Amino acid sequence: MTKPSEKEALKSAGDSYLYALYILEGRFEKGEDIISKSAHYSYYYALKVLKGRFEKGEDAISKDAYCSKLYKENIYNIEKELKIKLETEQIKLEKEKKELEKLKIEFEKSDLAELLG
Repeated sequence: MTKPSEKEALKSAGDSYLYALYILEGRFEKGEDIISKSAHYSYYYALKVLKGRFEKGEDAISKDAYCSKLYKENIYNIEKELKIKLETEQIKLEKEKKELEKLKIEFEKSDLAELLG
């Protein structure tokens, strides 16, 4: 089985979505306009490929009750989880930064600093 070309992938929302998912294994910007016209493929593109919001497809998604419900439940939860992870990492970095500052001050006060200085 041969890989479809980018040109072939641009024929439909489904083809663009599958190309992003299986061939590129990531975002397919050239196919996003086509994908965004389909509520179902916009939802799955957000969920499986982007692993977050697909703003271009939100208009189509909002017009489909089923996809809209899934999008709100799953994508917004992903966004919330990512935000929590980011905040947790920022807190860790701040703690590490304070610890490094303490170590720097201790070093500057030490005899070793004077010897190397």
